[in-house]
Amino acid sequence: MSCKKYLDIVPPNTATINTAFQNYNTALRFLYSLYAYMPTENDASYGNISACATDQAITVWQGNVITRLLRGEQNSSNPLFNYWEGKNIVSSVSLFEGIRQCYIFLDNVDKVPGVTADIAKRWKGEAIFLTAYYHYILLRQYGPIPLIDHQVDFSSTEGNDIFPFRQSYDSGVNYIVRKYDEAITLLPNTIPAQNELGRVTTVIVKAMKARLLLTAASPLFNGNSEYYASFKDRNGQQLMNVSYDKEKWKRAIDAIKEAIDAATQSGKRLYQFADYKGPTNIFEKTRRDTGMIAYRFAMVDPWNVELIWGYSVPEGWYQWQQNCAPLTGNSYNGIGPSLRTVETFYTENGLPIDKDPTWAYAKRYEVDPDEGTMNVNLHRDPRYYASVAYDNGKFLVNGTAETMHFKAGEDQGWRSGATNYSSTGFLVQKVVHPQTVADDNNFTIVHYPWPIIRLAELYLSYAEALNEYYGVSQQQQVLDNLNMIRQRSMLPTVQAAWAIAGHAPVFTQDEMRDIIRRERTIELVFEGQYFWDVRRWKQGDKYLNQTIYGMNFQGADESSFNQVTPVMSQVFRTPASYLFPISVQELSKNNNLVQNPGW
Repeated sequence: MSCKKYLDIVPPNTATINTAFQNYNTALRFLYSLYAYMPTENDASYGNISACATDQAITVWQGNVITRLLRGEQNSSNPLFNYWEGKNIVSSVSLFEGIRQCYIFLDNVDKVPGVTADIAKRWKGEAIFLTAYYHYILLRQYGPIPLIDHQVDFSSTEGNDIFPFRQSYDSGVNYIVRKYDEAITLLPNTIPAQNELGRVTTVIVKAMKARLLLTAASPLFNGNSEYYASFKDRNGQQLMNVSYDKEKWKRAIDAIKEAIDAATQSGKRLYQFADYKGPTNIFEKTRRDTGMIAYRFAMVDPWNVELIWGYSVPEGWYQWQQNCAPLTGNSYNGIGPSLRTVETFYTENGLPIDKDPTWAYAKRYEVDPDEGTMNVNLHRDPRYYASVAYDNGKFLVNGTAETMHFKAGEDQGWRSGATNYSSTGFLVQKVVHPQTVADDNNFTIVHYPWPIIRLAELYLSYAEALNEYYGVSQQQQVLDNLNMIRQRSMLPTVQAAWAIAGHAPVFTQDEMRDIIRRERTIELVFEGQYFWDVRRWKQGDKYLNQTIYGMNFQGADESSFNQVTPVMSQVFRTPASYLFPISVQELSKNNNLVQNPGW
């Protein structure tokens, strides 16, 4: 991968500042090191809170930090996924340390001999963006945070510099927006060279600004007096706004439209089947399979036309592909979609499975004798076949279409004493590149950048913000954005699909909100957005506080395997679980900090 060298650097603080900025190459290495504070987006077991710490996909390894979070074992004495202090995460680095390193770079870059004004301008844009991005990651996780706008002098006698207060959530949003806007004036619109893929551009900054403002307009953070009316700092400052402001949706609309325009003008578009250049002998050119390939390769085709920003560090052992590929001597098939995720996907008509009159919802767990699998796996959205592997279904891997066998004692099934199996009877297929080789002799990964954000998300965000601000008056524009995504995967339009269910072509605002949220959940499944979406929608207590179900993985025949079986009981405490706790140790160090509600 082109950006692997970005992380092959001396860790921060092991060399003097003078050495780090003594020439062009050492300064460039310092710049690359600033990217090293990014969360490990492609880690499926321990590093990525977003992609695996929900009921969408369940790991069989019960002791890991993700499973502990799902079971409600989050705490304030030793918080899980503690990006504030850099604990209980794979990289073990604090994002506040990352912010500090960015300011060290900014304070010294102009001293570097041999760096032209244009190069320094771009480097500063990258560092400024990363200060904002690391603030954003902290903001989405903790809510109100201290805002750091300079390199803190640890010998300072200024108490608020060393021991800062948390600033209000809206202040944090506005601060990050200002930093993003500043970075936009300094950065190139596109990457000048292929060996720089993964570095930031104006398109990336605008996309991340759009995501931030969509979140800020959402129910958790926009007028949430139910949870945060008493959430105040020690100086009496209200840390969350408690009055709903509809104009925040308009601010999001404008930012999302700007991001879409910038992306499309730079050549970004939705990935289509015609963009696929791989072997065609592993699927049939049916409507379903062409939709499946177009959708799956929008994720796994490296640096493809839809990707706006990708996490460029190559995937290593024990990460998504190895944990999701079918069981061999070198892969572990230990991450399984929940039954609720399986049932969230549409039918082939583009309708929820309980709303499609042509689909036998009541018989979904019965086995079709001709297909040899449950009806729940048949006549589904092409994105289902790209995302989920099921018993007696196909998994595109090893350059072929392998048939999966998940019953106890079978090739991919549970065995007594085994630790590598799917605890739900399904397997995540979407994240595995079809040309990745996983067999008893080797494991050869086809590396691709994990999609931090792709164009489809911007279209979904635009539809959501338009619906919230305008309601039915701009519904055609909302539908246009949804239908582009659906038709890429060979699904009927929203209007055509719901006509099958007898619905008129106009929807209420509430109906459209449900359609948008479901579409987003399906389209971005396993990509890490659902963890944050379900929180910003204020639905964590609805979806993350229930029993997770799968099939009976210990069943050795159809009648026993095809039984709905509880897998895990999630615990989501309201309002505590919406925001992460600050550790008691950090609170004791800085008496100006207050804890998040519920902790």
